[in-house]
Amino acid sequence: MLGKTSTKILMHAIAVMRPRGGFFDAEIDGDVARSILSFLEYLPAPTRLTFPLGLRLVEYGPFLFREGLRRFTSMDDETATRYIHHWERAGGAPAMLYQGVRALVLVCFYQHPKILEAMEVDWQGRADERVAYRAAVLRARVKPAKAAAGAAATTQAPAKTEAASSEAVATADVAATTEAAAADDAAGQSHAGADASSGGEG
Repeated sequence: MLGKTSTKILMHAIAVMRPRGGFFDAEIDGDVARSILSFLEYLPAPTRLTFPLGLRLVEYGPFLFREGLRRFTSMDDETATRYIHHWERAGGAPAMLYQGVRALVLVCFYQHPKILEAMEVDWQGRADERVAYRAAVLRARVKPAKAAAGAAATTQAPAKTEAASSEAVATADVAATTEAAAADDAAGQSHAGADASSGGEG
């Protein structure tokens, strides 16, 4: 994605901006540069297209900060570090360019396997621990909920049976009352017929 000149500028920026000392001195600048280049593909098109232009500004900009008519890539590390911090303190667009390049360098640097190993950082192991912890928490919450649901179902079953029995008894009572009323009506009609017959004979 970047040409040879832009890649050379980026490599020098990495060498100046990356942490140093102890296990941070690992020779991984090339890997960091490749990680940055692969990350650039996911940036918005305007940022992706203007990134090489920003690198060229850094390359040819020393005269803007009284660092002479020389290129960034020709500076030794101490001079380059002093020069690059001019961009940070300049504010506005220059500071944004500095912060953007520095953020890419640091993110890709600290995500390098050698650095993660040296810092004893195991992202996958940490993720596995979190997944196992959440699964244990969910199991602890689900078991009491299932037990409560089972107890509620057991309590409701006798209540439903009792309600059904009460309903059956009530239905039987209504039926018996209806039959008794029908029998009384029939008896009343019989007596009425008998009284009518007796009156007619008299």
